[in-house]
Amino acid sequence: MTATTAAIRWSAWFDDRDLELTFPDGWSVRTCPPADGPDLGDGAIVAAVRNPIGTPPLRELARGKRAPCIVIDDLSRPTRGDRLLPVVLDELAAAGIDPQDVRVLVGVANHRTLMRADLEKKLGARALRTCRVRNHFSWAGCTRVGTTSRGTPIEVNDLFLAADLRILVGSIVPHPVAGFSGGAKMVLPAVSSIHAATAFHTGVPVAGETVGTAETVARRDAEEAARHVGVDFILNTVTTSRRGIAGVVAGDLVAAHRAGVEIAARVYDTAAPAGADICVLSSYPKDNEFLQYAAAFTPLQSAPEPLVRPGGSVVMASAASEGPGFHSLFGPGMRFGGRLPRPPGECELAFFAPGVSPGDLPDPDRDAVPLFDTWEQTEKWLVARHGRHAEVTVFPCAVTQLVRVSPRADRRDRPRGRVPH
Repeated sequence: MTATTAAIRWSAWFDDRDLELTFPDGWSVRTCPPADGPDLGDGAIVAAVRNPIGTPPLRELARGKRAPCIVIDDLSRPTRGDRLLPVVLDELAAAGIDPQDVRVLVGVANHRTLMRADLEKKLGARALRTCRVRNHFSWAGCTRVGTTSRGTPIEVNDLFLAADLRILVGSIVPHPVAGFSGGAKMVLPAVSSIHAATAFHTGVPVAGETVGTAETVARRDAEEAARHVGVDFILNTVTTSRRGIAGVVAGDLVAAHRAGVEIAARVYDTAAPAGADICVLSSYPKDNEFLQYAAAFTPLQSAPEPLVRPGGSVVMASAASEGPGFHSLFGPGMRFGGRLPRPPGECELAFFAPGVSPGDLPDPDRDAVPLFDTWEQTEKWLVARHGRHAEVTVFPCAVTQLVRVSPRADRRDRPRGRVPH
């Protein structure tokens, strides 16, 4: 679609809306959406749980159990726990398990803990009201039970280890280290110690691996740890561009996850031209906190050819509804913290992020990376660099967009490069 306006998705978990961006007349603006899919409805969740891949149905696994634990991710992931958990609780109840005996452990990994307002969004009223809900804390309450063949300590939350039925609930989205999220990542690092998480994130990804790779060193590491601990059942979803449910898989830790990856590859498939002057990336559905923005480099990292020409501009758009965010490994001042991640290629980066201020950026980046809190300011900056004519590609939910390069539209002859200013 060619236009002088484009809409991106904006403010996940808060008001989940479209935000219209304007561009100067004379610019060629192309929106590159994912293939996407319709929301499957809650009946699809029930069907997946009752017809799992590689395991008996959940209610059969749950018979005779007394202390189940459900791990679910946090607001930095699009998982609709408010829709998934009622189905899981119904199946457990059919096996004779009272919801008051169900432990829900929020697998925040190295992110912040969830407060009640967050839990209401993530879990829904029923689970929050009836289940025993706790946040994982990676600095305490973990026990070492082994080591993976890669050398990662298997140090896992004690509440998870104490359970007699272990269920993982998450979503499958592209991930720069594990290829895709979901599955075993809900054990390592989601409910693992800070020591285990540090080892897990060290030395990966290896050469040849990138976002969207079905199996990576980190993925196999997480699956080995999860197998060692024991996981009975997973329930994973593939998200629509509007944070609905385009796909749902349940069952075995690995087999169900791989089936979900196949769905994700189709839903997230995106056609886009190479060599644009400007690329706008929305970090939805991870735009609740600024620190997650690097996940929106997924289109640039997955494309077989550079999506932005040398000297072009990448604009990262994030509502940053919760501000800069927190990460005890990759945050400012932490072990892997440092300068802001940059996009691949020879291009300049700018942020349109109303939820953060220059003081939230690492010191070396405050003057090096432009930061704007309105689109009007961002557009003015782009015009100063690209002049009267520019080709723009817009990715409305870039975190969940895997790119295959498509043929370009006819190009007009015009000077290339930055406009003097």
